[in-house]
Amino acid sequence: MAIFHVADVPETHGVSSYPDPYNQGAGNLSWRHLTDAGGLTQFGLALESLHPGGQSSQMHWESDEDEFLFMISGSLTVIEDGEGTVIGPGDFCCWKAGVEVGHMLKNHTGEPATYLILGSRQPRNITTYPGLDLLGTPDGYTHLDGTPYPRKGEDE
Repeated sequence: MAIFHVADVPETHGVSSYPDPYNQGAGNLSWRHLTDAGGLTQFGLALESLHPGGQSSQMHWESDEDEFLFMISGSLTVIEDGEGTVIGPGDFCCWKAGVEVGHMLKNHTGEPATYLILGSRQPRNITTYPGLDLLGTPDGYTHLDGTPYPRKGEDE
């Protein structure tokens, strides 16, 4: 089937997967993976809400994945390399793979901010977190020297 209703797509309430000391806890985000519902594999699109006071992620950039965001409702502050820009409905952001522009989102308002977030699904992608001893690799999180962080539930 090619036609879906967004309300039929399960909502996920985000829990940070970053290793300590970078873990951001729970409650910042919720999303519905729209492309997963349709079985698409070449790109991912989610309807995401960043809750009041929430931060989307650690500051990061992607080696091999393009990222695209389109604002639907509410207001966000996009932080790129330390500079904040407020965006609202109809605004969009593009982050090209391999361009070293660290970015993240913050919701400084009292209302949820809802947007579409799209990314390519490149299995060899490395996520770099500027200023942190952290890389996201296909095999999990590592220190900058390549030493793996323990996975959740493993002894540290």
